Amino acid sequence: MNATKISTVSSVLQNMLKVSLVMLFLLALNSCSSDDDNSNPTTPPVAGNVAPDFTLTSLSKQTVKLSDSKNKVVVLFFFGNECPSCKAAAPSVCMQLNAPFAKRTDFQLYGIDQWDGNEAKVQSFQTITAVSFPLLLMGSGVAASYKTTYDRIVVIDKTGKIMFSGNQGAASDIAAAKAKIEELLK
Repeated sequence: MNATKISTVSSVLQNMLKVSLVMLFLLALNSCSSDDDNSNPTTPPVAGNVAPDFTLTSLSKQTVKLSDSKNKVVVLFFFGNECPSCKAAAPSVCMQLNAPFAKRTDFQLYGIDQWDGNEAKVQSFQTITAVSFPLLLMGSGVAASYKTTYDRIVVIDKTGKIMFSGNQGAASDIAAAKAKIEELLK
């Protein structure tokens, strides 16, 4: 092959590679979109329903039971350990929902890895997002019992009833969740 043909073939291959990378990036974003209703065809539980109990292990190897949080307002942030929108929302969840209430004895926020990642993946999520609230492992069953998916927020009152169940990305529900938390902590 002469140099011109090689240059043309090389240019075409480079353009194909660029297009493929862009398509893969868009596919990855779409598969993890906070508006992805295909992974959650059911409706979130109605406010006032009793929150399903669960027992999970935290990243720090502690056993966490929802039933141990009676008399507390509990916030659940369901996330996917490698989900870009979850990684983007987590610092805001920490700053706006955890930090203002963290010193209260009647409040608790948990992050629940709905993608069932191993410890290393959840640790990476924590490192990247710098969240300070406990992260719980292997939470897909909990997400299913709450009829929710990743990148969602659920608020449970002191009696164990669901008072807020987000149906859009966590970043879009932070203000509403915070208002509900403030109301419940009065």
